[in-house]
Amino acid sequence: MLGQQLVMIVVGILSGSLLFSRYLPKMLKKVDIVALSEDHNPGTANAMQHAGIPVGILCLLGDIFKGVIPVHMAMRLGLESGSLFFLVMAAPVLGHAFSLFHRGKGGKAIAVSFGVLIGLMPVHMEPVFALCSIYLFFSLVIRLRPHTRRTRVTFMMLALSSLYMVHVQWIPGQICGGMLLVSGIVVYKNSLHQQILEEQARRQAQEVAAAAAPDTKQALL
Repeated sequence: MLGQQLVMIVVGILSGSLLFSRYLPKMLKKVDIVALSEDHNPGTANAMQHAGIPVGILCLLGDIFKGVIPVHMAMRLGLESGSLFFLVMAAPVLGHAFSLFHRGKGGKAIAVSFGVLIGLMPVHMEPVFALCSIYLFFSLVIRLRPHTRRTRVTFMMLALSSLYMVHVQWIPGQICGGMLLVSGIVVYKNSLHQQILEEQARRQAQEVAAAAAPDTKQALL
């Protein structure tokens, strides 16, 4: 079982390292969303904004399924009870956040985290239900802004919910460990430092646009 777990960890990291939001917009629309976006994140939101909704949806599906497939394969192989299953769960998220194919530069790992928890279904429905519920709560009921703060709080709450789930024996310890590690990676990639950098980039973009506006108006006159 140990050998199979190690293989699935490698498969997960390689799968996660495929950044669809970098590849598909370039292939289909000839645009580099990393260069065009303010936060330089190879993610679904930027793909939709700069390459269009259809391309963004393809990127979203790619990011979800690269989390689903390795974890679901591991579940089918009966590796859930293995001592390294928590690393099997974290591998696609780790690969996306620190892509091997892009010198350790990756995305914020939100969609792939959903994919990892979906991969536990239908044996374990609770983790993905918890993530969806928490995310919707902080998006629709208590609306946290900006997006990085909402994500940070959501995955902190997911980590706490995983401890409750293992306490009441809804999930085994290996899955709890995987949820804690996944949450830690996402919180790190959506840290307060990252939020500050995004806000600075947004202000700089606004200042550049404001400075260019008078020149544009004078040229028109």
